[in-house]
Amino acid sequence: MHFESRLLDLLKLTPGHMILQPFGGKAEYGIRLDMDMGVSPDIIADAHYLPFRDNTFDLVILDPPYSDKLAKDMYKAEPPKFKLYSKEAVRVLKNGGYLVMYHFLAMPSIRGTRTVYRIFMETRKWHRLRCVHIHKKDNCFAMGIRGQSIMELP
Repeated sequence: MHFESRLLDLLKLTPGHMILQPFGGKAEYGIRLDMDMGVSPDIIADAHYLPFRDNTFDLVILDPPYSDKLAKDMYKAEPPKFKLYSKEAVRVLKNGGYLVMYHFLAMPSIRGTRTVYRIFMETRKWHRLRCVHIHKKDNCFAMGIRGQSIMELP
């Protein structure tokens, strides 16, 4: 079973929900946005400047190049700017929606969200683990109001 189908189960979402993958030319679910025409995305655009209205998506999945070197060598692209693409992801995410980010580093919290899960995933033997960061957007965090938050468990 592909991990993203398990992810949808965990978040109680279906492929019918509004899902966006800004670095997702080869993604399995949702609207696949990418700058590389060679991966046949649904939309050719830059993840730093998403062409969608505010509060549109139930789930945004970010799987950017994991380093400046990978961006340059593998994708022939400028290094992604975390603060810019994550801010755009939060902007297009509905209140109560989930922002998921894959990386091989434990990444900081994303402004406007609260972290609800971190999952460490093995992809292959002798490869780095991938950290799956799952954040939830809610009004208090989106408006910059910091209160106590309780981790939600299924």
